[in-house]
Amino acid sequence: VSILVKGTATGTVTDFDGQYSLNVPSGADTLVFSYVGYQTQEVPVDGRTEINVVLQVGDIALDEFVVVGYGVQRRETLTGSVSAVSGEQLEKAPSINMSNTLAGRLPGIVTVNSSGEPGYDGASINIRGVQTLNNNSPLIVIDGVPNRSGGLDRLNPRDIANISILKDASAAIYGSQAANGVILITTKRGQSGAPRFTVDINQGFNQPTRIPEMADAATYLTMLNELDLYRGRTPAYSEEEIQKYREGADPWLYPNTDWFAEALKPLSMQTRASASISGGSDNMKYFLSFGGLTEDGYYRNSATRYNQYDFRSNIDGQISDNFTLSFDVSGRYEDRNFPTQPAGATFRMLMRGKPHLPAFWPNGLPGPDIENGQNPVVTGTDATGYDNDERYYFQSNLRAVVDIPAIKGLTLTGNLAIDQYVQNRKLWNTPWTLYTWDYATRDENGEPVLTGAKRGPTEPELRQWSDNGRNILTNLVANYNRDFGVHSVGALVGTEYRKDRFINFPAYRGN
Repeated sequence: VSILVKGTATGTVTDFDGQYSLNVPSGADTLVFSYVGYQTQEVPVDGRTEINVVLQVGDIALDEFVVVGYGVQRRETLTGSVSAVSGEQLEKAPSINMSNTLAGRLPGIVTVNSSGEPGYDGASINIRGVQTLNNNSPLIVIDGVPNRSGGLDRLNPRDIANISILKDASAAIYGSQAANGVILITTKRGQSGAPRFTVDINQGFNQPTRIPEMADAATYLTMLNELDLYRGRTPAYSEEEIQKYREGADPWLYPNTDWFAEALKPLSMQTRASASISGGSDNMKYFLSFGGLTEDGYYRNSATRYNQYDFRSNIDGQISDNFTLSFDVSGRYEDRNFPTQPAGATFRMLMRGKPHLPAFWPNGLPGPDIENGQNPVVTGTDATGYDNDERYYFQSNLRAVVDIPAIKGLTLTGNLAIDQYVQNRKLWNTPWTLYTWDYATRDENGEPVLTGAKRGPTEPELRQWSDNGRNILTNLVANYNRDFGVHSVGALVGTEYRKDRFINFPAYRGN
């Protein structure tokens, strides 16, 4: 809150707790308390040394403004449908992926998440259902720039001021790109006052929502015997054998394997940390933030892991009474690590794993494959090679806003946004070894003799991709907004140019 001695230039500003200190020339002076959106109050000092004030909401704060295409608008004047959510609400959800954070927070939005795999855990977003024949994703606009590389999935929720959803006619200004609606994201900016530091650390724990309860070895073999009886055959397993599987006294001859328990950890970790500083003066404001997160996979000895590091710098300068210049820079590094076998294949083998076959032999070596060389306790690790996917994003935006003094209510806004995107992916696929036993051969010490066999590719294979993209966008928009008594007049005219450049280079080498 700004505090001035009435009729003078002497004043101060409260801190974020509302505390202030001010030397006044005379105990008979009057203090003027003011803040945007609240009623100004004048309080006589009357010789007091402590004055506490509670400001009341003013009329201007009752006019709810909503971010729309290329500007803001009073909600009461909207002819289209717009819904919004504040960044404070988004921060309450510990989700790693921003698309999952939006679920249930905005009317008209449907999110569907088909995977919990770190790095590929984004949800599909539809606004008011399916609209087009092919791509039904909405247009993503971040700080006025549409189609920024990386979209909204990996944005830091601590950097977001608000999100608006434009539907039907309110999205029309973006043309055919907005056939499925528009999601407008506005990041935080600095405010006048002393520097404000914020540190946030979140430790989370993940586990599958539901794991199928599979039959144990004794139950499974009993079912096989029943099948033989129905077919008029002699049961393959005696009751004595089934009882030995039930007791599990000899894991070499009579294993009892819970494949899900062997392959999946009871808990996997996710950690996010963010730090920001904001503040400034009337002429210069800043918001700086840094963040990092890591998310582990569900497998034991998992090759799956997602790491991210990001930064953001939003600077606003009041060059003159009518000229404002803003410069935004953000960057993000995404590091995805996976096994060479897809998650779908691994979970399919967990479902098909037979409980009377070993995942690991008692000596620690991996057991035989279930099908086609697949053993899920091995294919979820880096024993088969690795799949490393690194992505780099650098995004910038230079914005100039000019209020035309000669025409009250007319503002010109120009933007120059340059985005750079680089992806390097390396898939190193190597043979892996699984072990079988004929249930008869033993060494001189009586230990079973296992036979190892190569699975997967016959020779090592290397596949590598390099993607490089650059997007350049410039626009110039003229906004005219003027109130005449109870009437309001608004108009917008603008032009925009965009150039996208993308290069892809794939390579392969065998043996």
